[in-house]
Parts: sequence; C-alpha cells; structure tokens
Amino acid sequence: LVQGPLDLEFLRGRRVALNLEPGQVALLICDDDLQAIYLDGGHVLDIGEGRGQVPCRGHLVFLAVGQGLDVGWSAPEPLPLGEDGPGLIGHCTLVVDGPGRFYDTFLAGDADWDETFILRLVRQATRVALERVLGDAGDDATRLQARLANLQAEDLDEELAPLGLACRRASVYTAAPPIEVSSADATGQFPGLGHN
Repeated sequence: LVQGPLDLEFLRGRRVALNLEPGQVALLICDDDLQAIYLDGGHVLDIGEGRGQVPCRGHLVFLAVGQGLDVGWSAPEPLPLGEDGPGLIGHCTLVVDGPGRFYDTFLAGDADWDETFILRLVRQATRVALERVLGDAGDDATRLQARLANLQAEDLDEELAPLGLACRRASVYTAAPPIEVSSADATGQFPGLGHN
C-alpha cells in the first residue's frame, strides 16, 4: 500500500526518470507538506534547489491506489453498531481515491509507516462511516435489516471521501437475524393445534 519515503537529497543535481505503474502514484513531500502528486506513467524530475526543480530536501512516497483495501468483520468479532446495537458481519472493499487527502489523514507527520496500523485506522474510519450511514435506522431491527439490504458501496463515499477513500464493494449483515415476536408467541397460545 505505501512505499518509501525515498529521500531526494542523494539525487541532487540529477534528472530522474520516474516510471509509475498503473494504479500507483507518487507524492512529493517537502517539510511535511504535500507539494505534488505524480500519477501513473512516466515523469522526468529535475532534482535541485533552482527554480522549476524538484526540491532535493523533499522525499517521495509511493501509494498503490489501485490496490483494494479489504475491511471485514466476522461472527467471532462482529462490528458493534452503537452502544447497544446489533453486531454486523461482512466486508467492504475500499480504494485510495484521493491520494492527497489519504496522505493528510493517515500518513502525515510520520515517516515510519506500519501498514497494519494504517489498515487499522482505515477499518476504524469505515466503522464510523457505517455508523453514520446506518444511523437513520435507529434501534429498529426491521428498518436496519431493510437499510442493510439496500446498502450500496457508494452510500459510504460521502463519509469516506474527505479521508481520500472510496468504497467499491460493500456487503454487510447483522450477525444474528432479528427475532420477530408474534402476538401468539407473546401470549403463549398456539393457534392451529387441535385436541384428539
């Protein structure tokens, strides 16, 4: 997901051919600020301190934006919905849709990235997005089931876009189906049973 940083100081005074694969971008970071985003394809970087040059005090960070980030919850460890809400199981596949916003949210201020930690942060962000999207269902189990049945991946995008993420696939269910109590069950009567 994240590679680098590549320090540009040792390339001072050189021209560098930067070839990025499809689904890969490079972020130019100078003094902890994002200066440029290089999209996939070929680029020539003139490294130095002059006008029009890429600052040699900077470094490059490479992101695999085409790589799906899978976030999931299983029955042994469901996603708790709210304080007393039901646990959710399923998965979401996210992609880095805004490299600059993704950097600002998950990478800025740290040059020693741990992919496991980044994915943990992405997982928490997905949880918050789901809670906000599903919040209109309240505590009503039937409304929640209907909302989950109609949940589309793009429903999460409004919450995830400010973080530089987009949802490509979402499949989320309650860990246990809701139990509907009929009036006969509540009274203890069993209709349809006859005596011999």
